Amino acid sequence: MRRQSFLLFRIYRFQDTKAYAELYDLYYTRIRRFVFFKVPEGPEVDEVTAEVFLRGWEYMTSSRVDHAGALFYRIARNLIADYYRKRQEEISTDQIVELPDRVDLASDVADKEEAQALILLLRELKEEYREILHMRYLDEMSVKEISQILEKTPNHVRVNLHRARQALKAIANE
Repeated sequence: MRRQSFLLFRIYRFQDTKAYAELYDLYYTRIRRFVFFKVPEGPEVDEVTAEVFLRGWEYMTSSRVDHAGALFYRIARNLIADYYRKRQEEISTDQIVELPDRVDLASDVADKEEAQALILLLRELKEEYREILHMRYLDEMSVKEISQILEKTPNHVRVNLHRARQALKAIANE
């Protein structure tokens, strides 16, 4: 965290591209995965992800930022909303999201089937629950980080995590 604060200072004060490159490397995979589960088309995933980091750079060089991850996720959420607004579509839980193919397909068939089953279960949850479970368990974020991104209190996040797990358990037992 101290390193991240130092990088954020260097970006804000000196517009240090190397410092931003470190943050980019740290967050790129997480942000892309977050966008991947929300945006159905392949090329748009990369476009939205690139736009997140472009806007992040613009914001960080003009304003003081305390937590880069919270900023990136907030920008990603807004861009995803813009994506659907532009296309006049509603977020549909009926759309099937395919997992990216891996190089060693033969050994990962069972894992992929389990992941597909989990995705189908997650689609039955409210969007708010899906998002919070994604951040907590796929992106391995702390409750504090999630609360900063969602602009909610940590207690609110803990309660929603509990409710989301209970709802997922109920759906799985049906």
